[in-house]
Amino acid sequence: MSTGRIGTSRRGMWMAGMAASACIFTIFTMGCANRRGQETISTGEGVSVDVASLWQKEAASDPITAYRLRLAADPDNPGLHNNLGNQYVLQNDMKNALREFHSAARLDRRSPIPWNNIGTAYNKMGKLAPAMDAFQKALSVDDKYALAYYNIGTIYDKKGDYDSAIDYYLKAVALKPELAEVRHNPQVVENKNLMVVKLRHWLEESGNISLPLDRLPE
Repeated sequence: MSTGRIGTSRRGMWMAGMAASACIFTIFTMGCANRRGQETISTGEGVSVDVASLWQKEAASDPITAYRLRLAADPDNPGLHNNLGNQYVLQNDMKNALREFHSAARLDRRSPIPWNNIGTAYNKMGKLAPAMDAFQKALSVDDKYALAYYNIGTIYDKKGDYDSAIDYYLKAVALKPELAEVRHNPQVVENKNLMVVKLRHWLEESGNISLPLDRLPE
């Protein structure tokens, strides 16, 4: 990865910082010449800003600004759009989250992840119909994507259709058993149907419901 150099003079460093801040909020204007695949922003004044070093400074305190800075250098990176959307969800800014998830889905049509995240955003907004559509779209991209099955189960749960919810949870757990474990999926502590799912999954795997035998010391 090539990086630019920030001018050594104090004035040059100030100009670089100001130019980077401007580019964060004017990604598609003529002021920022973005080069795909290079983490460098070239400003109109000929100053190159090293995105990697600025990212390290901003990521901990202001991850949204940090992601927008990286997107200024790499606007067609679906991972950056998706992960920026995740940050917006954490701040309950679903409008901007959906914009970023849709950008990610457009840029990477082979991944179910942006569609799953679109569904999650709608689900958090209480918009169950578009959430269901998005989760189904994720499965149309990858029918082995366990998290989409799990999230469809949460929609049926909200609708009171517990049998359907359990069926979808079971599909999710069969594909990815760790979704039933709290250390991998903390929200399972609130999932009242998951014990049924785990028992059904065990039954289907073991093939019987006999009580375990006990042993005497020999």
